[in-house]
Amino acid sequence: MIAQLRGVDASGAGLSDRISRQLESAIAVGLLNDGDKLPPENVLAEQLGVSSITLRQSLAEMRLKGLVETRRGRGGGSFISGKALATPEQLLSEFRRRSPEDLRDLGDLAATVAAGVGRRAALRADEQDLRRSRELARRFARASTAEELRRTDSRFHISLGVAAQSRRLTNATIQVHSELAPLMWIAGASVTSIKTASDEHDAILDAIERRDEEAADRLSAAHFERESETLLDFFLELATTTPEEA
Repeated sequence: MIAQLRGVDASGAGLSDRISRQLESAIAVGLLNDGDKLPPENVLAEQLGVSSITLRQSLAEMRLKGLVETRRGRGGGSFISGKALATPEQLLSEFRRRSPEDLRDLGDLAATVAAGVGRRAALRADEQDLRRSRELARRFARASTAEELRRTDSRFHISLGVAAQSRRLTNATIQVHSELAPLMWIAGASVTSIKTASDEHDAILDAIERRDEEAADRLSAAHFERESETLLDFFLELATTTPEEA
């Protein structure tokens, strides 16, 4: 699914920095994970729509950040580093730096993008799209760790963007989830109800499958409106505790 990153915007950034941001988004949403080997440079450059020189510059930037490491010899190449994902402590610190207004704004954006995705997926999704999304929904329901929840939840929603057959909506979904998902699943099941989220995923898919555009739009927006409220509740909970108590 790395090819879905092609065209993800990083406004104001140079080309190599923009590619770095795209790859960092892929890490944040679980398209790339700790230990994953990146495709050969010529293949990855083609997938991202840039020259090999630009890609090398981007990978060099990521190595400096500790996000990518290079291994020599047989089986060598560029690999996602174990330092790529923030620790729970770092995420809690990031959460504390947010404001309620910022979290609400992020939730509003997520709900708006998801509503558009749901409506268009109901119009355009084919059987293969639905099978892929159903399988990802099942993986989410079986997830047991915050890392698995982050990865499977993001992949599920990105798959709906693919089903909507809109590159821009897919890119917007990736951007939103690269920021939202690490916060949403920072505390795993204590941040939100896995069962509730799973049921909502199924309801969205049911609406898409029966071609009910209005329901797909409404259910998708409601899903993220609820998650936005959950984020705000967690923020308020953190605000009443010390870092040592969290």
